[in-house]
Amino acid sequence: MLKKKLSILIFSLGLIIGVSTSLVTVQAAAAPKAKNLTSITQSVNHASPENPLLFSHRGSPYNNPDHSFSGYNQAIKDGTQYIEQDVWLSKDKKLYVAHDNNLKKSTGKNVTISDSTTSQLKNVKLRNGEKLHQLKDVFKRYGKNVHYIIETKKNAGDNTATEKALAKEVKKYKMSKNIIMQDESIPGIKAFHKSLKNVPILWLLDSVTQRQYSEEIENAPRYIKFISIRLEQWTPKLIKLSHKNGFKTNAWILNTYNDNYRALNTLKVDSVFTNNTKETVHLIDKWK
Repeated sequence: MLKKKLSILIFSLGLIIGVSTSLVTVQAAAAPKAKNLTSITQSVNHASPENPLLFSHRGSPYNNPDHSFSGYNQAIKDGTQYIEQDVWLSKDKKLYVAHDNNLKKSTGKNVTISDSTTSQLKNVKLRNGEKLHQLKDVFKRYGKNVHYIIETKKNAGDNTATEKALAKEVKKYKMSKNIIMQDESIPGIKAFHKSLKNVPILWLLDSVTQRQYSEEIENAPRYIKFISIRLEQWTPKLIKLSHKNGFKTNAWILNTYNDNYRALNTLKVDSVFTNNTKETVHLIDKWK
């Protein structure tokens, strides 16, 4: 009887181990690949009103937490080639992916990334149970099967440490041909460009008047590829000025059908950030 019970126990453990191994295998293989992935050089060079680039803002934020694997998976399945990351530097100089420095909104925990170490952040969970991801986690999961558009985030008055950390991480994981870098800070952009000259850069502008935007566009470093302005602040005059100075245009953020129509049919920008990848992909195909 004891021998029979022991055999049953061993068999049961074998099933459990087998199921666990299968789950790990499924999870490891679950990351989807972008369809018909083109090189960043090709996609940036060909970005135009007739062939606009689509950047999936924070993944798929309507039905998933911001910057979650589930959100990235959905965006890729919906047809994106670019998933976005916002990165913050932790107290011990690790790059964490989150829209806000304080994690109350995305995790329910009143934790601030820049004031916390890896040991303090490792148990913080997104609202769907995923852990708070480091940028390296995203690179390891999706590899070169998708492209990344990465924004360096920092508090007002911070130096260029975040941009330098990003350049180091991109080099470490050999992702220089798979990313577009985005930033609001010209000193940060210059620091990053000095380290990785071949990575395309998107400059996020957030001024008040059309005159201010015009001056920034005319004085922007010419190695910048995209001028990015909030959708409602773009005008045909600014679009024309950007193109005249050799820049591609980018509008953010598309939420509704009307947003898509204004960006893609009225303004005719070269690229967009969207919160609804599936709809924007469908409308781009429809309006071509």
